[in-house]
Amino acid sequence: MTHSQGITRRSFLASTTALTAVTLTSTRALGQTSATPPSEQFRFAQIGCGGKGDSDLNNTVGSGGKLVGMCDVDPKKAEKNYTKFADVPKFSDFRKMLDKLDKEIDGVVISTPDHTHAVAALEAMKRGKHVYVQKPLARTFEECQLLLEASRKYKVVTQMGNQGHAGAGLILWKKMMDANAFGEIQQVHTWSNRPIWPQGMTQAPAAEPTPEGMDWDSWIGPAEMRPFSSAYAPFKWRGWWDFGCGAMGDMACHNMDPAFWILQLGLPSSVKAEASAPAGIAYPAWSIIEYTFPPTPACPKGVKMTWLDGKKLPPQPANAHPQFKLGDNGCLIVGSKMTAVGGSHASPPVPIALGAEAYGPAVKDAERLWREELKQTKGCDHHAQWVTAAKAHDRKTPGSNFEYSVPMTQAILLGCVALRFPGKELKWDAAKRQFSNLPEANQWLASKQRAGYVLSV
Repeated sequence: MTHSQGITRRSFLASTTALTAVTLTSTRALGQTSATPPSEQFRFAQIGCGGKGDSDLNNTVGSGGKLVGMCDVDPKKAEKNYTKFADVPKFSDFRKMLDKLDKEIDGVVISTPDHTHAVAALEAMKRGKHVYVQKPLARTFEECQLLLEASRKYKVVTQMGNQGHAGAGLILWKKMMDANAFGEIQQVHTWSNRPIWPQGMTQAPAAEPTPEGMDWDSWIGPAEMRPFSSAYAPFKWRGWWDFGCGAMGDMACHNMDPAFWILQLGLPSSVKAEASAPAGIAYPAWSIIEYTFPPTPACPKGVKMTWLDGKKLPPQPANAHPQFKLGDNGCLIVGSKMTAVGGSHASPPVPIALGAEAYGPAVKDAERLWREELKQTKGCDHHAQWVTAAKAHDRKTPGSNFEYSVPMTQAILLGCVALRFPGKELKWDAAKRQFSNLPEANQWLASKQRAGYVLSV
């Protein structure tokens, strides 16, 4: 490897900054354990026990958490874990669970549809409970802001569920950045093959009988009431504006993570969308969204980042190996020295040459070096990181705590708003927290809550 690239083995191995994760131990218990004294236990309640809640629940138990409460609106979907943890109290309304078990709960894991993340997390934090919230943190910009303010006010330990943030892949992205492998950052592209559920709908679905045992009122939660439909629950809610955040809500917190982290991005100065149709009651079938970010220490000239979904892909990287193909999900960072691309969930990056180097020996050598380093680099378990930090009341250690994950989610959600106005550049006023050139867009930064659900710090 040449010194002209700015990378040597010594400089590369020395570039372990604050990102380097602390490896945390995990009990990986298959069920509940009573070996830990009560004074040292981390007692948690799970909201949403099927679907993603299944892995969140069991990973938290496996990380040393003691499950003391379970909440799910659909007992059929939660049946496996309801049976496995038969002696744990069960509820269909998280508010009742938090009221009844208040003194028994240290933390709450929230694995529900997007529209109920904020109300559930705020109710937990007001009671002083640490929270682990699935991605995206919330459905609107304002909801995210309230979550950040509440986490500061109540001094609770937080983590968003983009689990790749605790992995070795993100550490490797950061080491590349610290070694100045990219040179000047020129472009960023992130993308996903989502949606894998219906989008582009223009009419509400027909009413269907509510499944036996399902608490539909609690599933609707803070949203406007409407009849049950299998077009909403249990799986297809992401495509509807009132309940989800579309393709970006599912994958952007994973696939944008490397760029946000190593480039120190925050909120964009502007955002512009192209889509199959304007978002309305549902998200479009596909979208391309261009973000313009102001200068950061890593990008002193600012940088543009493009998000693509619905099977849209960025251009093939310049001078990549002829056999190289972009995957279904990824993050591509283009620099003056080198381009690197990784898959979903902040997976390890692959260096690709630019300019005259054209995937030559120097870049091959760089890739070999990073692969060797990856074998020695271990991330840490995302759930265990939160459990261990919560027991120590350490708000800083979780890598995707709300100080980091709120601005990233807010930036993603500004892109969702832009989908309602394809072709128009929406300029963001960071001081006023609103769009400066399109007042009608500001109504979509917040949501109205149904009676009985409160969004406040």
